Amino acid sequence: ANNGSTDNCGPVTLVSVVPSTFTCANISTPATDLIISEYVEGSSNNKYIEIYNGTSASVNLGDYRLRNYSNGNSTPNFDNLLSGTLAPGATVVYRNTSATIYGGASTVQTSIVFNGNDAMVLFKVSTGTNVDIVGRIGEDPGTAWTGAGGYSTENKTLRRKSNISSGVTVNPSSGFPTLTKEWELFNIDVV
Repeated sequence: ANNGSTDNCGPVTLVSVVPSTFTCANISTPATDLIISEYVEGSSNNKYIEIYNGTSASVNLGDYRLRNYSNGNSTPNFDNLLSGTLAPGATVVYRNTSATIYGGASTVQTSIVFNGNDAMVLFKVSTGTNVDIVGRIGEDPGTAWTGAGGYSTENKTLRRKSNISSGVTVNPSSGFPTLTKEWELFNIDVV
């Protein structure tokens, strides 16, 4: 037990560590809001966005909008108010109306019409802030944002790394700087 102790990383929990390699980076920060946990830019209309609730409480999805900023636009081309409740640790999947490769539960949203060069944003209504951004609002990167190792937002699936607990809340000054740092890369149509 930690007997209420803390260090400069936050509360201490009972863990086994290798003292020479353990740093504060090994402790994940508890989530305080929703994040986009998967981005699927698949063949044809196979487009999906998965949202994850890593917080410890149920979240009212009616306080969020899913926005699509197409081809470098700085105002949303599509802006969907979400609905329902998302339990702690749960995900919800939104899809293009013609998407077929994922057989699980999903909800059609008009904003899920992106290509590799369209920013996708999870926006929180009550605070008037972006809670997560995929890409960069107001930038058209050509066909896709790309990174070393074959990373691309076109014809790929991106899944958030398990140690990421908060989204990109400030629009990047250029490009998609978290692409290779916060996402795992999968081939086209992997869901």
